[in-house]
Amino acid sequence: MPDTHALVATVRRTVRERGLLERGDHVVVACSGGPDSVTMLDVLAHLAPELGVTLHAASIDHGLRAEAATEVEGVGRLAAALGVPFVGLRVTVAPRPEGSLQAAARRGRYGALFELAAQHPGARRGARVAVGHTRDDQAETVLARLLRGAGVRGLGAIVPRRADGVIRPLLDCTRAQVETYLSHRRLSAVRDPSNADRGFLRTRVRTDLLPRLLEEDPALLGHLSDLSDEARALTAWVDAEARALAQRAGAPSADDSSDPNQGVRALVAALGAAPEPLRRAALRVLVEGATGRLPSRAQVEAIDRMLSRPEGDAQAREEAVRLGGGWVARRAEEALIVRREPDARGHADHAGPAAGGADDSEGLRRGESRPTREKQ
Repeated sequence: MPDTHALVATVRRTVRERGLLERGDHVVVACSGGPDSVTMLDVLAHLAPELGVTLHAASIDHGLRAEAATEVEGVGRLAAALGVPFVGLRVTVAPRPEGSLQAAARRGRYGALFELAAQHPGARRGARVAVGHTRDDQAETVLARLLRGAGVRGLGAIVPRRADGVIRPLLDCTRAQVETYLSHRRLSAVRDPSNADRGFLRTRVRTDLLPRLLEEDPALLGHLSDLSDEARALTAWVDAEARALAQRAGAPSADDSSDPNQGVRALVAALGAAPEPLRRAALRVLVEGATGRLPSRAQVEAIDRMLSRPEGDAQAREEAVRLGGGWVARRAEEALIVRREPDARGHADHAGPAAGGADDSEGLRRGESRPTREKQ
């Protein structure tokens, strides 16, 4: 029985301690046919009655690989054997001008999974989309982000439960546990040879860096997982304080509120009285609130330097930080103004300061710039 395996106990504990599921939830289990998602589907099928949740398995073919259709059929057979309803989806995508085909596939994949979850009669009580990231994936993400210059926010890495309903039941399970479980249950899984492509940072971290670090400390996966948890908790606290500071610093704008280019205006004195980490976090909140896009670390630092200049400083009056899309941050004596300037509209994102690190919320998952079988 699968319940005798340690991995099942780990998943049960993860669901409980991380608050992934509540009784009455419906879970769409994204299964690509890879080791992690096959294990996740099998374990959740076993735990569903105990947890009081219902399941629906889904597998997606983007039409990018000839073998994908066969893999979807294999997932359907597994779901049938487990007594789990199944749907195979064909989601074709085209890249946006600013993105890759792989990024477009990921957006299309999640969109289809969310749509499927919302169609369930019990969706109002809670619909979740389960994906199969493991503790190894978390460690690789943290290390890859460190190598790319991430700050504390970026070290939060893979989130156990996202606000949109995505959950990661295997996030406290190691890849070795997954392989042992597959053998124990005599389950087969497909292997993606592209995961061995050394042209990708994630592959080099997984095959070169992480094994050497584990030789120094076999408990490293747990340490990096704990670091990620602490980084997310710290970021959540800072964000709450930053939102409060941004609200206190906000000032009525003299601009016409019907002006589509109007952004935000904040008092420099209120921002300047705060400690630097909190002040910069508040600047991030203000810029994102005005522009709808998260500023880079370099952009936030440039705005902070501009605000630190003495009032009346000639350079501060002339200085501007371009934020992309025509948005500009300027200092007007006692206030910071973020607005879209008609004569700057259309500037590309690279017109502003260079990005300062990989602080995106999703970031470098396994197979960072291509779709893989592992995670759906």
